[in-house]
Amino acid sequence: MTQLASVSSCCRDVSSLPFQELQPGATKLVPIDSSSPAYNFNEGKSYFAAFRLPVNSGNLRITVDGLIDKSLFNPTVMMLDSKFNVTRKLGSDVFKYEPARMLEGDRMEAVFTVDRSYVGNPNNESYMVIYTDSATLDKTTTILSPSKLMTKSLGVVDYGEKDPVIPHSPWGVVSVSMEDLSGVKTDSNYYKPVYQDVIDANTPVVNPEPNKLVVPLATGVGSKPVAPMLAETEAFYQSQIEKAVNAGDIDKAMQLVSEAERAGSSKAKAVFVDAVKRSQK
Repeated sequence: MTQLASVSSCCRDVSSLPFQELQPGATKLVPIDSSSPAYNFNEGKSYFAAFRLPVNSGNLRITVDGLIDKSLFNPTVMMLDSKFNVTRKLGSDVFKYEPARMLEGDRMEAVFTVDRSYVGNPNNESYMVIYTDSATLDKTTTILSPSKLMTKSLGVVDYGEKDPVIPHSPWGVVSVSMEDLSGVKTDSNYYKPVYQDVIDANTPVVNPEPNKLVVPLATGVGSKPVAPMLAETEAFYQSQIEKAVNAGDIDKAMQLVSEAERAGSSKAKAVFVDAVKRSQK
């Protein structure tokens, strides 16, 4: 704690944090220690790890684990949109203790979803920062003892071994994994920015479901013409439309066509028709 207090904040604001790329499909082990950057968050100073999320992807399911050893770096996750506005924070309300199982050790785990229904939406969550709340550093987490775990898994006698009490720490190891869902239905830990006209994009609409916040896309008022879609975004929509048709999910393909056209695509419908024709041969 004394060492952390003497460390200078790395950056003037969250937009200047050192973000690293995070790609779907792999699990990343991230040590957070005295060599990591530190920043003065609203919850206090903390060492942290910051990530830039993929832009052209399907919905993203992210799993963050604070790995438990002799101590625990108890994670808080802060999500930011493309303009570095905070969209939500995931703390003790989402992170839950998961006991050791198979090759996985004890951990504090959160699983949540990042929406990518509208590629190019400036309100999409684009950055993720993992740090710890300084108010929790003097707290502890009680984990299941090995004998209690064996009792549960094998049905043997519990000899009353005390459950270990793990102190929280400003240092530790975090595991981060991300899965590209590509249209798979998601759960309630979900942030969904949507297209809406004639509404202030900075005014969030709070959904009563847990950890779900609906934010409107910044659009013009009235019948302002939509700008042409970028080539890479057009290519992304085309591939997703073809993938949906090939999978036999015509409803999903038609939804993608509608979304693409609203976002400025001039080719989505033709791509859909061609894909359907090819699938019928």
